[in-house]
Amino acid sequence: MIPVGRLALYQRLLLLALAATLTGCGFHLRGGVALAPVLEKVYLQSETPYSGISARLRNELQSSGAELVDAPEQATAVLQVLGSRSLRRVLSVGQAGRASEYELFEEVTFALETPDGEVLLSPQTLQLTRDMAFDETQLLGKVSEGEDIQRQMRRRLARQIITRITVGMTRQ
Repeated sequence: MIPVGRLALYQRLLLLALAATLTGCGFHLRGGVALAPVLEKVYLQSETPYSGISARLRNELQSSGAELVDAPEQATAVLQVLGSRSLRRVLSVGQAGRASEYELFEEVTFALETPDGEVLLSPQTLQLTRDMAFDETQLLGKVSEGEDIQRQMRRRLARQIITRITVGMTRQ
């Protein structure tokens, strides 16, 4: 049997070796999305700038190093959220006639312009869908799970918008 003091030492050495191995193979935690230079100072134009996809987009831009400004004149680019939709559709119905599976749907349409109104990126639409099993006996948990999935979908869409802009600006 290994003494407790030695076991703790072996555990520390194992963790240190694991950390060194992960660092050596190039592993790193996922950070913010790389930004195009045009997104240095962004004015986010949206009907709902502090909720839904716009809130996620705001968070992703800030975590990636963009400065969000209060007026288009202060910006290097104006990011317009032209429309967004969140839907939940029934995919299948159980024996009792109640929904047993849903499809969660998120869609956003966006465009990018200069503060003068010159189009940098014409309107584009992105969509994501996810399936979710539903069990009435776990109502509160499933409602919470659905909200979590939709938050994750909005975050992914926000990252895709930033990536599309970055790719679009490097091609020009």
